Amino acid sequence: MKRRQFLAVTAAAAALPVVRARAQPSGTVKFYSSMVLTVVEPVIEEFHKRHPGIRIDLLYSGSVQLEQRIFAELDAGDLQADVIWAANPALFLNLKERGALARHASPHAEAIPPGLRDPDGMFYAGRVHNMGIGYNTRLVPPDRVPKTWEAFLEFGPRAATASPLHSGTNFNLLGAFVQNEKLGWAWFEKAKAKGMRVVRGTGDVTRGLTSGEFAVIKGIDYIIAAEAAKGAPVAFVFPEDGVLSLPSPLGIGAKARNPEAAKVFVDFILSKEGQQMLVERHFLPVRTDVAPPPGLPSPAEIRSLTVDPAWLAEYGPALRERFTQMF
Repeated sequence: MKRRQFLAVTAAAAALPVVRARAQPSGTVKFYSSMVLTVVEPVIEEFHKRHPGIRIDLLYSGSVQLEQRIFAELDAGDLQADVIWAANPALFLNLKERGALARHASPHAEAIPPGLRDPDGMFYAGRVHNMGIGYNTRLVPPDRVPKTWEAFLEFGPRAATASPLHSGTNFNLLGAFVQNEKLGWAWFEKAKAKGMRVVRGTGDVTRGLTSGEFAVIKGIDYIIAAEAAKGAPVAFVFPEDGVLSLPSPLGIGAKARNPEAAKVFVDFILSKEGQQMLVERHFLPVRTDVAPPPGLPSPAEIRSLTVDPAWLAEYGPALRERFTQMF
Protein backbone atom coordinates (compact mmCIF):
# COMPACT_ATOMS: atom_id res chain seq x y z
CA MET A 1 0.00 0.00 0.00
CA LYS A 2 1.32 3.43 -0.91
CA ARG A 3 2.11 5.81 1.94
CA ARG A 4 -0.63 8.25 0.87
CA GLN A 5 -3.27 5.45 0.84
CA PHE A 6 -2.06 4.13 4.20
CA LEU A 7 -2.37 7.52 5.81
CA ALA A 8 -5.88 7.94 4.38
CA VAL A 9 -7.03 4.57 5.74
CA THR A 10 -5.45 5.33 9.12
CA ALA A 11 -7.15 8.68 9.32
CA ALA A 12 -10.53 7.15 8.44
CA ALA A 13 -10.13 4.48 11.10
CA ALA A 14 -9.23 7.08 13.69
CA ALA A 15 -12.43 8.93 12.91
CA LEU A 16 -14.61 5.89 13.76
CA PRO A 17 -16.11 5.71 17.26
CA VAL A 18 -14.14 3.57 19.69
CA VAL A 19 -16.00 0.37 20.62
CA ARG A 20 -14.94 -0.92 24.02
CA ALA A 21 -15.77 -4.33 25.46
CA ARG A 22 -18.44 -4.06 28.11
CA ALA A 23 -16.95 -4.53 31.54
CA GLN A 24 -18.04 -7.65 33.33
CA PRO A 25 -19.73 -7.11 36.72
CA SER A 26 -17.38 -7.50 39.65
CA GLY A 27 -17.06 -6.66 43.32
CA THR A 28 -19.04 -7.81 46.34
CA VAL A 29 -22.71 -8.81 46.53
CA LYS A 30 -24.32 -8.57 49.96
CA PHE A 31 -26.56 -11.60 50.18
CA TYR A 32 -29.21 -11.93 52.90
CA SER A 33 -30.63 -15.45 53.19
CA SER A 34 -32.52 -17.80 55.48
CA MET A 35 -31.71 -20.82 53.30
CA VAL A 36 -29.99 -23.57 55.27
CA LEU A 37 -26.21 -23.34 54.97
CA THR A 38 -25.80 -26.86 53.60
CA VAL A 39 -27.80 -25.70 50.58
CA VAL A 40 -26.72 -22.12 50.06
CA GLU A 41 -22.98 -22.46 50.68
CA PRO A 42 -22.40 -24.96 47.80
CA VAL A 43 -24.38 -22.65 45.50
CA ILE A 44 -22.12 -19.75 46.46
CA GLU A 45 -19.00 -21.88 46.03
CA GLU A 46 -20.02 -22.93 42.52
CA PHE A 47 -20.92 -19.35 41.62
CA HIS A 48 -17.46 -18.18 42.74
CA LYS A 49 -15.87 -20.76 40.41
CA ARG A 50 -17.87 -19.47 37.47
CA HIS A 51 -17.58 -15.77 38.33
CA PRO A 52 -14.27 -15.24 40.14
CA GLY A 53 -14.59 -11.47 39.88
CA ILE A 54 -17.70 -11.42 42.08
CA ARG A 55 -17.65 -12.27 45.78
CA ILE A 56 -20.82 -13.19 47.67
CA ASP A 57 -20.92 -11.84 51.23
CA LEU A 58 -23.51 -14.02 52.98
CA LEU A 59 -25.54 -12.86 55.96
CA TYR A 60 -27.41 -15.95 57.19
CA SER A 61 -30.22 -15.93 59.74
CA GLY A 62 -33.49 -17.67 60.58
CA SER A 63 -36.50 -16.37 58.68
CA VAL A 64 -38.07 -14.25 61.41
CA GLN A 65 -34.76 -12.73 62.54
CA LEU A 66 -33.85 -12.00 58.94
CA GLU A 67 -37.15 -10.22 58.35
CA GLN A 68 -36.67 -8.19 61.51
CA ARG A 69 -33.26 -7.05 60.28
CA ILE A 70 -34.59 -6.19 56.83
CA PHE A 71 -37.42 -4.07 58.19
CA ALA A 72 -35.13 -2.39 60.71
CA GLU A 73 -32.81 -1.38 57.88
CA LEU A 74 -35.77 -0.19 55.79
CA ASP A 75 -37.08 1.89 58.69
CA ALA A 76 -33.62 3.42 59.00
CA GLY A 77 -33.74 4.24 55.29
CA ASP A 78 -30.90 1.95 54.23
CA LEU A 79 -31.61 -1.67 53.23
CA GLN A 80 -28.08 -2.94 52.66
CA ALA A 81 -28.85 -6.23 50.91
CA ASP A 82 -28.05 -6.56 47.22
CA VAL A 83 -29.90 -9.91 47.04
CA ILE A 84 -32.48 -11.40 49.41
CA TRP A 85 -33.52 -15.08 49.36
CA ALA A 86 -36.00 -16.14 52.03
CA ALA A 87 -38.74 -18.68 52.73
CA ASN A 88 -41.69 -16.34 53.21
CA PRO A 89 -43.51 -15.11 50.06
CA ALA A 90 -45.43 -12.57 52.15
CA LEU A 91 -42.14 -10.84 52.94
CA PHE A 92 -41.57 -10.10 49.26
CA LEU A 93 -45.07 -8.73 48.80
CA ASN A 94 -44.36 -6.36 51.68
CA LEU A 95 -41.01 -5.39 50.21
CA LYS A 96 -42.55 -4.81 46.78
CA GLU A 97 -45.28 -2.63 48.29
CA ARG A 98 -42.66 -0.55 50.11
CA GLY A 99 -40.64 -0.05 46.93
CA ALA A 100 -37.73 -1.97 48.41
CA LEU A 101 -37.13 -4.27 45.42
CA ALA A 102 -35.63 -3.60 42.00
CA ARG A 103 -37.18 -4.87 38.80
CA HIS A 104 -35.09 -7.53 37.05
CA ALA A 105 -36.01 -8.95 33.65
CA SER A 106 -34.22 -12.26 34.06
CA PRO A 107 -33.42 -14.12 30.83
CA HIS A 108 -34.69 -17.26 32.60
CA ALA A 109 -38.17 -15.89 33.27
CA GLU A 110 -39.89 -17.79 30.46
CA ALA A 111 -38.71 -21.14 31.89
CA ILE A 112 -40.43 -20.35 35.22
CA PRO A 113 -44.24 -20.75 35.50
CA PRO A 114 -46.16 -17.50 36.14
CA GLY A 115 -47.18 -18.68 39.61
CA LEU A 116 -43.52 -18.81 40.64
CA ARG A 117 -42.54 -15.29 39.57
CA ASP A 118 -43.78 -11.79 40.20
CA PRO A 119 -45.59 -10.42 37.13
CA ASP A 120 -43.60 -7.19 37.41
CA GLY A 121 -40.24 -8.95 37.65
CA MET A 122 -39.63 -7.87 41.24
CA PHE A 123 -38.88 -11.38 42.53
CA TYR A 124 -38.68 -15.01 41.44
CA ALA A 125 -39.02 -18.29 43.28
CA GLY A 126 -35.54 -19.75 43.69
CA ARG A 127 -36.76 -23.12 44.94
CA VAL A 128 -39.96 -24.93 45.97
CA HIS A 129 -40.22 -27.04 49.10
CA ASN A 130 -43.04 -28.87 50.83
CA MET A 131 -43.96 -29.13 54.48
CA GLY A 132 -45.71 -32.35 55.40
CA ILE A 133 -45.11 -35.06 57.98
CA GLY A 134 -41.70 -36.47 58.83
CA TYR A 135 -41.55 -39.65 60.90
CA ASN A 136 -38.97 -41.85 62.58
CA THR A 137 -39.06 -45.26 60.90
CA ARG A 138 -37.82 -47.00 64.06
CA LEU A 139 -40.61 -45.56 66.18
CA VAL A 140 -43.51 -45.59 63.73
CA PRO A 141 -44.45 -48.96 62.23
CA PRO A 142 -45.71 -48.97 58.63
CA ASP A 143 -49.34 -49.44 59.65
CA ARG A 144 -49.21 -46.39 61.93
CA VAL A 145 -47.61 -43.89 59.56
CA PRO A 146 -49.89 -40.82 59.76
CA LYS A 147 -51.41 -39.97 56.42
CA THR A 148 -53.49 -37.01 57.57
CA TRP A 149 -52.94 -34.05 59.88
CA GLU A 150 -55.57 -35.47 62.23
CA ALA A 151 -53.62 -38.74 62.50
CA PHE A 152 -50.50 -36.70 63.28
CA LEU A 153 -52.13 -35.57 66.52
CA GLU A 154 -52.55 -39.16 67.72
CA PHE A 155 -48.86 -39.13 68.68
CA GLY A 156 -49.48 -36.55 71.40
CA PRO A 157 -46.24 -35.34 73.04
CA ARG A 158 -44.22 -37.50 70.64
CA ALA A 159 -45.36 -35.11 67.87
CA ALA A 160 -43.52 -31.83 67.43
CA THR A 161 -43.34 -28.69 65.34
CA ALA A 162 -40.94 -25.80 64.95
CA SER A 163 -42.35 -22.50 66.15
CA PRO A 164 -43.93 -20.22 63.53
CA LEU A 165 -42.42 -17.38 65.56
CA HIS A 166 -39.00 -18.53 64.33
CA SER A 167 -39.54 -20.64 61.20
CA GLY A 168 -40.84 -18.92 58.08
CA THR A 169 -42.13 -22.19 56.61
CA ASN A 170 -44.05 -23.03 59.77
CA PHE A 171 -45.46 -19.50 59.83
CA ASN A 172 -46.84 -20.06 56.32
CA LEU A 173 -48.22 -23.44 57.39
CA LEU A 174 -49.90 -21.75 60.35
CA GLY A 175 -51.63 -19.41 57.90
CA ALA A 176 -52.61 -22.30 55.62
CA PHE A 177 -54.13 -24.21 58.56
CA VAL A 178 -56.03 -21.18 59.81
CA GLN A 179 -57.45 -20.52 56.34
CA ASN A 180 -58.51 -24.16 55.93
CA GLU A 181 -62.05 -24.77 57.19
CA LYS A 182 -61.33 -28.42 58.07
CA LEU A 183 -58.26 -27.55 60.15
CA GLY A 184 -58.34 -23.96 61.43
CA TRP A 185 -57.44 -22.90 64.93
CA ALA A 186 -59.36 -25.96 66.16
CA TRP A 187 -56.44 -28.13 65.00
CA PHE A 188 -54.03 -26.18 67.18
CA GLU A 189 -56.40 -26.38 70.15
CA LYS A 190 -56.42 -30.18 69.78
CA ALA A 191 -52.64 -30.17 69.38
CA LYS A 192 -52.21 -28.28 72.63
CA ALA A 193 -54.64 -30.54 74.46
CA LYS A 194 -52.77 -33.63 73.25
CA GLY A 195 -49.40 -32.19 74.26
CA MET A 196 -47.77 -31.52 70.88
CA ARG A 197 -44.28 -30.12 71.47
CA VAL A 198 -43.20 -26.76 70.09
CA VAL A 199 -39.46 -26.20 69.67
CA ARG A 200 -37.55 -23.24 68.27
CA GLY A 201 -36.53 -23.94 64.70
CA THR A 202 -36.54 -26.44 61.85
CA GLY A 203 -33.08 -27.70 62.75
CA ASP A 204 -34.17 -28.34 66.35
CA VAL A 205 -37.26 -30.32 65.43
CA THR A 206 -35.38 -32.32 62.79
CA ARG A 207 -32.64 -33.27 65.26
CA GLY A 208 -35.35 -34.39 67.66
CA LEU A 209 -36.79 -36.66 64.98
CA THR A 210 -33.49 -38.24 63.96
CA SER A 211 -32.46 -38.81 67.60
CA GLY A 212 -35.76 -40.48 68.47
CA GLU A 213 -36.95 -37.75 70.83
CA PHE A 214 -39.97 -37.28 68.55
CA ALA A 215 -41.84 -39.89 66.53
CA VAL A 216 -43.43 -37.46 64.07
CA ILE A 217 -42.86 -33.82 63.17
CA LYS A 218 -44.06 -31.17 60.82
CA GLY A 219 -41.17 -31.72 58.44
CA ILE A 220 -39.79 -30.33 55.22
CA ASP A 221 -39.31 -32.71 52.29
CA TYR A 222 -35.76 -31.82 51.29
CA ILE A 223 -34.48 -31.80 54.86
CA ILE A 224 -35.98 -35.21 55.62
CA ALA A 225 -34.64 -36.58 52.31
CA ALA A 226 -31.15 -35.27 53.08
CA GLU A 227 -31.19 -36.89 56.55
CA ALA A 228 -32.39 -40.20 55.10
CA ALA A 229 -29.61 -40.07 52.49
CA LYS A 230 -27.12 -39.83 55.37
CA GLY A 231 -28.59 -42.96 56.94
CA ALA A 232 -30.96 -41.43 59.48
CA PRO A 233 -34.11 -43.52 60.23
CA VAL A 234 -36.54 -40.94 58.84
CA ALA A 235 -39.05 -40.68 56.01
CA PHE A 236 -41.50 -38.11 54.64
CA VAL A 237 -45.25 -38.29 54.00
CA PHE A 238 -47.35 -36.04 51.77
CA PRO A 239 -50.57 -35.88 53.87
CA GLU A 240 -53.78 -36.70 52.03
CA ASP A 241 -55.37 -33.47 53.19
CA GLY A 242 -52.55 -31.38 51.79
CA VAL A 243 -48.98 -30.19 52.24
CA LEU A 244 -47.70 -26.66 52.23
CA SER A 245 -45.97 -26.17 48.88
CA LEU A 246 -43.96 -23.05 49.38
CA PRO A 247 -41.88 -21.11 46.88
CA SER A 248 -38.87 -19.33 48.36
CA PRO A 249 -38.51 -16.02 46.53
CA LEU A 250 -35.37 -14.07 45.80
CA GLY A 251 -35.03 -10.51 44.65
CA ILE A 252 -32.67 -7.57 44.32
CA GLY A 253 -32.77 -4.64 46.71
CA ALA A 254 -33.93 -1.31 45.28
CA LYS A 255 -30.82 0.37 46.73
CA ALA A 256 -28.41 -2.43 45.87
CA ARG A 257 -24.81 -1.19 45.91
CA ASN A 258 -23.85 -3.65 43.17
CA PRO A 259 -27.00 -4.25 41.09
CA GLU A 260 -25.28 -5.63 37.99
CA ALA A 261 -23.37 -8.30 39.94
CA ALA A 262 -26.58 -9.02 41.90
CA LYS A 263 -28.37 -9.77 38.62
CA VAL A 264 -25.64 -12.22 37.62
CA PHE A 265 -26.00 -14.04 40.94
CA VAL A 266 -29.81 -14.21 40.76
CA ASP A 267 -29.64 -15.48 37.19
CA PHE A 268 -27.20 -18.21 38.19
CA ILE A 269 -29.65 -19.50 40.82
CA LEU A 270 -32.46 -19.47 38.25
CA SER A 271 -30.37 -21.10 35.50
CA LYS A 272 -30.54 -24.78 34.57
CA GLU A 273 -27.20 -25.33 36.28
CA GLY A 274 -28.26 -23.57 39.46
CA GLN A 275 -31.58 -25.38 39.62
CA GLN A 276 -29.90 -28.74 39.01
CA MET A 277 -27.71 -28.07 42.04
CA LEU A 278 -30.87 -27.61 44.11
CA VAL A 279 -32.46 -30.77 42.68
CA GLU A 280 -29.37 -32.67 43.81
CA ARG A 281 -30.17 -31.38 47.31
CA HIS A 282 -33.73 -32.76 47.10
CA PHE A 283 -35.60 -29.57 46.09
CA LEU A 284 -38.30 -29.36 43.46
CA PRO A 285 -37.01 -27.08 40.68
CA VAL A 286 -38.75 -23.88 39.64
CA ARG A 287 -37.94 -24.42 35.95
CA THR A 288 -40.19 -26.52 33.72
CA ASP A 289 -37.15 -27.89 31.85
CA VAL A 290 -35.43 -29.39 34.92
CA ALA A 291 -36.63 -32.77 36.24
CA PRO A 292 -37.60 -33.15 39.94
CA PRO A 293 -35.51 -35.28 42.31
CA PRO A 294 -35.93 -39.05 41.84
CA GLY A 295 -38.76 -40.44 43.93
CA LEU A 296 -40.51 -37.12 44.48
CA PRO A 297 -43.84 -36.39 42.84
CA SER A 298 -44.16 -33.64 40.29
CA PRO A 299 -45.87 -30.45 41.49
CA ALA A 300 -49.01 -31.48 39.58
CA GLU A 301 -49.27 -34.67 41.67
CA ILE A 302 -49.06 -32.91 45.04
CA ARG A 303 -52.20 -31.88 46.89
CA SER A 304 -51.43 -28.50 48.41
CA LEU A 305 -52.98 -26.42 51.13
CA THR A 306 -53.69 -22.89 49.96
CA VAL A 307 -52.45 -19.76 51.67
CA ASP A 308 -52.91 -16.22 50.45
CA PRO A 309 -49.59 -14.37 50.82
CA ALA A 310 -51.31 -10.98 50.76
CA TRP A 311 -53.64 -12.08 53.59
CA LEU A 312 -50.68 -13.49 55.48
CA ALA A 313 -48.75 -10.25 55.07
CA GLU A 314 -51.68 -8.28 56.47
CA TYR A 315 -52.67 -10.57 59.36
CA GLY A 316 -49.26 -12.04 60.22
CA PRO A 317 -48.83 -10.09 63.49
CA ALA A 318 -52.27 -11.20 64.73
CA LEU A 319 -51.51 -14.84 63.87
CA ARG A 320 -48.23 -14.71 65.77
CA GLU A 321 -49.88 -13.10 68.77
CA ARG A 322 -52.62 -15.72 68.99
CA PHE A 323 -50.13 -18.57 68.60
CA THR A 324 -48.02 -17.05 71.38
CA GLN A 325 -51.04 -16.90 73.68
CA MET A 326 -51.95 -20.50 72.86
CA PHE A 327 -48.49 -22.05 73.27
